[in-house]
Amino acid sequence: MRTAAQACQAVPHGASAPYERRRPEGTILYQVIQNYVDTFFAQVEQETGTGLPQFVKDEFEAFLECGILAHGFLRLRCGDSYGQNTHAASRW
Repeated sequence: MRTAAQACQAVPHGASAPYERRRPEGTILYQVIQNYVDTFFAQVEQETGTGLPQFVKDEFEAFLECGILAHGFLRLRCGDSYGQNTHAASRW
């Protein structure tokens, strides 16, 4: 994936940059949360006796779904140019 600086350098002045989907599943943060969220929930419940509030669990779930095409997406096409982009739907 290109950095923002690389994307800006590659686009001539006055032109728009092509959309590039972010890939959250490739980040270290995403992978750590995905791999350990259930263990974290179980440990909190074991240590506190009650666990985390449901809205906290919902936020973790929303984070893991955000940007993942399997959880919903939009395909956009630009008028007569027939250029199209796929954008992940997000609730986060």
